[in-house]
Amino acid sequence: MPSSTSNSILILQFNANGLKNHVNELQLVLQEKRIDIALISETHFTKHSYVPITGYNLLKSNHPDNTAHGGAAIYIKSSLLYQPLPNFCQPYLQSCAILLYLNNIPTTIAAIYSPPRHNMNIQNYVDYFSTLSHNFIIGGDYNAKHISWGCRANNPRGLVLYNYTNLKSYNILAPPGPTYWPTSLRKKPDILDIFVSNTPSNLFLTTGNLLEPTSDHSAVLLTVSASPPIRSSAPKLFHSNTDRCRFHDLVDQNIDMKVSLKSPQEIDDAINKLTNVIQSAAWEATPTQAKFSNNSFSIPEHIRILIANKRRARALFQRSRLPSHKQNFNSLANSLKKILAKHKNHLQVNYLTNLSPNKSLWDATKKSLKNAVPNTPLVKSDGSFATSDADKAELFKIHLADTFSPHTEIQTPQNIEIVKQYLDSPLPLYLPTKSFTPNDVKYAIQKYSLKKSPGFDLITAEVARCLPKRAIILLTVLFNAALRLTYFPLLWKFSIIILFHKPKKPPDLPSSYRPISLLPFFAKIFERLILKRILPCIYSSNVLPNTQFGFRANHSTTHQLHRLVDAISFSLEKKKYCSCVFLDVSQAFDRVWHEGLLYKLKLFLPPTYYLLIKSYLTDRHFQVRFGSSVSNIANINAGVPQGGILSPILYNIYAADQPTSLNTTVAEFADDKAIIAIHEDPISASQNLQHHLNLLSNWYDNWRVKVNQSKSLHTTFTLRLLPCPEVSLADIPIPSSQSVKYLGLTIDRRLTWAQHVREKKLALNARIRLLKTLLTNKHTKLNIKLLIYKSLIKPMWTYGLQLWGNAKKTNLNKIQTVQNKILRSITNAPPYVSNFTLHTDLKMKTIHEEAKTFYKRFFNKLSGHSNPLISGLATHTIPGNPPRRLKRNWCRDLLDE
Repeated sequence: MPSSTSNSILILQFNANGLKNHVNELQLVLQEKRIDIALISETHFTKHSYVPITGYNLLKSNHPDNTAHGGAAIYIKSSLLYQPLPNFCQPYLQSCAILLYLNNIPTTIAAIYSPPRHNMNIQNYVDYFSTLSHNFIIGGDYNAKHISWGCRANNPRGLVLYNYTNLKSYNILAPPGPTYWPTSLRKKPDILDIFVSNTPSNLFLTTGNLLEPTSDHSAVLLTVSASPPIRSSAPKLFHSNTDRCRFHDLVDQNIDMKVSLKSPQEIDDAINKLTNVIQSAAWEATPTQAKFSNNSFSIPEHIRILIANKRRARALFQRSRLPSHKQNFNSLANSLKKILAKHKNHLQVNYLTNLSPNKSLWDATKKSLKNAVPNTPLVKSDGSFATSDADKAELFKIHLADTFSPHTEIQTPQNIEIVKQYLDSPLPLYLPTKSFTPNDVKYAIQKYSLKKSPGFDLITAEVARCLPKRAIILLTVLFNAALRLTYFPLLWKFSIIILFHKPKKPPDLPSSYRPISLLPFFAKIFERLILKRILPCIYSSNVLPNTQFGFRANHSTTHQLHRLVDAISFSLEKKKYCSCVFLDVSQAFDRVWHEGLLYKLKLFLPPTYYLLIKSYLTDRHFQVRFGSSVSNIANINAGVPQGGILSPILYNIYAADQPTSLNTTVAEFADDKAIIAIHEDPISASQNLQHHLNLLSNWYDNWRVKVNQSKSLHTTFTLRLLPCPEVSLADIPIPSSQSVKYLGLTIDRRLTWAQHVREKKLALNARIRLLKTLLTNKHTKLNIKLLIYKSLIKPMWTYGLQLWGNAKKTNLNKIQTVQNKILRSITNAPPYVSNFTLHTDLKMKTIHEEAKTFYKRFFNKLSGHSNPLISGLATHTIPGNPPRRLKRNWCRDLLDE
């Protein structure tokens, strides 16, 4: 039997007639025979179906009516390099396809299923085959018979397919024996599962019948004389077998401490040399080992004997067609199905039993919670598809290059001229700044997380921690030289961008992916040292308003939400209207106008740090990495660097001088902005809000900030029937809403928290369904189940509990019910065990008890806070001390319980 380790690729074609019933046997065949690609017909999948097989990726094309019949799928080895192609999905034919490079020749390989009840004509085949590349191999159940490929007789479909393939000079590859074995013994076996191909003459294709997996169809094995394309693994410097001590010594021996650092070019050269020394030492300290992939599927001997017996029984029945032989074969096939299911369950039991609170547990939970994203083609602006990794990377690069540029449609020439003139003005004289010390650098390296991904140079925190003292000293000298010359090194401004799919977004659009920048490790250390130096300047100059809580030490979203909830509570108690606008800034961090940011930095920063950050922002480049390909290099012309240590504080500085109003209150967390206007008259409340929005509109125009009015919301918090009049920004009305989601909490107009609790309950149930296998089985240890609940489920409802934890009992009971059910499930407790007993034995608090604990702990940290807006929350009554008019509980009432 040839294998994927030789110069051939193995393709299995199998009509499963419902794959879920045969997946265990299919997995065994794929791994035993080392199949590279499996083409499956009649999967009976729907959009909710997913049948994973370890070591293989799944692509599927379901029947267009999304019911469990028909359909095609491809299982392809995850180690192979391939490109998914658009599905063909019509009632008369379903197909999914991939593109492989066989001997450097692009070849489409597709699975197909054509239901027999449809009449096929040549145009149907023209429509399908026109979607394929010039070279292809299409395998599946065509339900077409013709004597030219070994069938007993012709049928209308077979005649149409025969005429079309002859017209196009395509090849039809059929196995030597029948593939369809009717249940009725009065019907004759025949060949329905074939391959249609159009390949170069230097590719040799041979077919053969297989006796497994079991179905009413026999599987067909196609062997292609081509080397399978292997997906290369991501490069890294340190492996498990890297000799850290040898790496330390090699760097110490090869590092050159005598470097001239009198110009930016010399700094770049020195950094490049240091990087090369570290990389070379890491590779030399890592012994090369031959890669060995053990694809064998370990199964007990008695199952192997049963498989052999079933194989012989099937072969005997197919030769004799005797009812007694068929009965024996069916009996063995059913026994094998049950034993394989039992064996798989036994492996699962062992896996669950051996879970422990270390890497194994979190690997299991990560696998359960992983958002499976299909590797689908991306739609280009002209409607065509990007299918290869290279095309996708280039498409993402174009999309991101447009994103990393200022809003061209927003320009105020007068303000642009003012900014330009100020930036061109000379800087004052300044004293040299204090140099960094090796201890500063070493401390920053030691404190950096080991879990962060490296940049293009592959240097990680783990690698840096193994550097010798001489390397730390040289790195310190480089930092000080960059500080002296006010130059941020060019190599440290280059980022690799990877993309992650946003949940619930269409996977075929570039805008549905979130970019993550991977920056060089030493660049982030340098940024961290700079940040530590400029923070005192920022705080001493009072640049950041007290209303800005984002990315500031000892400030949290809960603090800002508490201010908002207090304002709403005050207005409800005083019978007033609380009119709020929640603004959505379009691509806030990515579109920051660099000249505008530098203008604001120059106002207060010492010249050295101003010039250094100016260098940090300019001449930045990025490259998109998608799969095994990278895009061309593109410029970054706007925005604070994505993933940079300095970026959050730079954005806060850029947005710090937004105008305020005496009649409104502002709540900000980075780019999430809420404006609050309280008044007993709804018209006056909206007028105050509109006045503030008009001021903001001018500021946004001056500083080239774009607000998405359609995603912003205007909400009136009141117990009265009529809302406040609508407001607008730049003459565009802001949509009104009965509730709003702000900083993770859904706040309804009457502050009952009912909608927040409903949404939270749905999210909890969805998370519990994903973790059901780990939580409800009888084999995982109880302490492991409790740890999973406390780590992955409980934090979902405890967020913001300080504020909504004193809601009505009917609302709290909805979350309490979820906790009761999950505790009962993980303990497998009988019905007569009370919820009180469960909570007591497991040392778990009820929702209301947790709320009291959370709020008291939170409240005790408010007084003495450096921000007066936060320390002002440390009162036992609502700020403003309104008389208690309403018969409801507020969050501060948790202190008295």
